[in-house]
Amino acid sequence: MRPSSTIVCVALITAGCGDSPVGPTSGTRIDAIVQDQPVGGATVSGTLAGNVHASLWDGSRWVDLGSPNGITIPLQVAGRTTTIHGEASAPAVTYNRVRIVFQGVTARLARGSIVGSTTIDSDTSVALGGSDQRAELIVSVSSFAVDATPGVRRVVTFELRSQQWLTPATVQSGRIEDAALEAAVTASTRLESR
Repeated sequence: MRPSSTIVCVALITAGCGDSPVGPTSGTRIDAIVQDQPVGGATVSGTLAGNVHASLWDGSRWVDLGSPNGITIPLQVAGRTTTIHGEASAPAVTYNRVRIVFQGVTARLARGSIVGSTTIDSDTSVALGGSDQRAELIVSVSSFAVDATPGVRRVVTFELRSQQWLTPATVQSGRIEDAALEAAVTASTRLESR
């Protein structure tokens, strides 16, 4: 009698382990994009280039939407967006914060760009994120749920607002500190058809 009891217990433990979720439900899709819409017209011509990744806060931990991805983001181009990771799965829960991380990202500004009231007389590079060249920006957003509706996806849009953090002082120093980025970057979310 005792051996069969042991077998039943082992079988129940194995069944319990096999029933645990291994990933998000099919149809729980989310995409993260970044843009830099100029206000009152573009003043610089250039790009950001380096490793970028995005995450969602589920109330207890960050849910990464992908690994750091080497991308190039145009600066101050109206209507232009850049995908950070591509459409990904995310757990079907509610989120209220989003994060974008820049690692080894450099702003490359073309000669003739105007920063503040100063015209840049040669191509210039400015590192994001201070001395470690890493900037982690956390932005609160209106709470949103990711659910298993296959016909729609949630899109998170990070707005860089480079006209606020590209200043003559940052161009001269060759570095943009985290605080300047944190004060400028915003984020929003929307649902759209897939």
